[in-house]
Amino acid sequence: MGAWGYLPFENDDALDWLEELEAGGADVVRKALAKAGLGYVEAPDGAIALAAAEITAASQGNPLGDLPENVADWVTAHGPEITAEDVEMALEAVERVAGEQSELAELWDGADEPQWRESLDDLTERLRAALQ
Repeated sequence: MGAWGYLPFENDDALDWLEELEAGGADVVRKALAKAGLGYVEAPDGAIALAAAEITAASQGNPLGDLPENVADWVTAHGPEITAEDVEMALEAVERVAGEQSELAELWDGADEPQWRESLDDLTERLRAALQ
């Protein structure tokens, strides 16, 4: 995985996935979130699931600072399609990507980057706020 930062859109896998996102609606987000729910989560699937979870939070009015322009445009166009069930699925995906069965968690923990886990905690809080 080519990554230059710990945030959801600071890696090649997520940026490549954005091309698929731009071509579709909420189902593209749901598919990405679902990939983190199947057994061991490979790093590319984990990175994409975190980007999808971030888009879910942004669609609920809880974005992470400045989103990439194409993501902000997608949220404006398709954000209303994201439901409370999607938010719950995003929470589960973040939990799986942060867990013991995740290659991405292994990589970030091995890199000794506590900001990655802090960013997941922040994302989780923003998703939970959307359910209240």
